[in-house]
Amino acid sequence: MAKPKKTRDAEPGELRGINILESLERFFKRPETRLDAQKMLGGLSPDGQIYAKHLVTSGPMGNKKAVKESGLTAERLEAAAIELEAAIAKLRAR
Repeated sequence: MAKPKKTRDAEPGELRGINILESLERFFKRPETRLDAQKMLGGLSPDGQIYAKHLVTSGPMGNKKAVKESGLTAERLEAAAIELEAAIAKLRAR
């Protein structure tokens, strides 16, 4: 009998990034929400925009790697993720 494949645990921040990216992808796939999503991204702080662009171009990853690749500090990355999650929640509520 074959052994089940071992899965790795998600790194801190990785699942959050996956959820944010999947939400953005859903908004951009639907023509009726695409413009609202573009406006939402344009209304983010510069750090929020950096984090959103990083997710879209590099994909979700743990906080340590995201900090290194995005150029944000851990605190700024956390604030940007919170801001982006709040903006997505507001867009969903429409």
